[in-house]
Amino acid sequence: MARYSAGHKEATREKLVELAARHIRINGMASLGVASLMAEAGMTHGGFYAHFKSREALLAAAVERVFDQSVEALAYWPKKYGEGALSKYKDFYFSSRHRDDASAGCPVPSLAGEARLASPEVKAAFDAGLERLGDAIARMTPEGETAAGRKAALCLLGEMAGVLALSRVVDAKRSGEVLAAGRKAVAV
Repeated sequence: MARYSAGHKEATREKLVELAARHIRINGMASLGVASLMAEAGMTHGGFYAHFKSREALLAAAVERVFDQSVEALAYWPKKYGEGALSKYKDFYFSSRHRDDASAGCPVPSLAGEARLASPEVKAAFDAGLERLGDAIARMTPEGETAAGRKAALCLLGEMAGVLALSRVVDAKRSGEVLAAGRKAVAV
């Protein structure tokens, strides 16, 4: 029997988390199946349990990953735009590009509804990710990472996520109107 390299197990786990993260961003958590994920990864269903104790553990890792990716992406805005970062980020958030690409966008509009009903493990991953994302947005506010800045950031994120979620479910004409109204109404 051939032995795998020392890093093989970790690399395989990372691949599974990446595939699951991409899947849940686009299709939601409920549609993620272990058998289909393993087939996409070129592995057998039984191999899943060498990496995760349960589907819920995979979902929690995938939720953590999508928030990691979003927090990392948010670091770009202050570096590029300085004090105008939050305004530029808001414009991007309400863009048709962001609306149309759930695979790389904010995870909140895609996952919030399902996270509310998720297992405690998955909900905890969502809550922790939301906290980190709120902190990243707070860093772009005038208040920074103070209690007031964090509160303002979470409120702003809630407003933006709600608008984006609505823009994704209405027809094309109304979607553009919803995004434009959100861009105008949400103050930063």
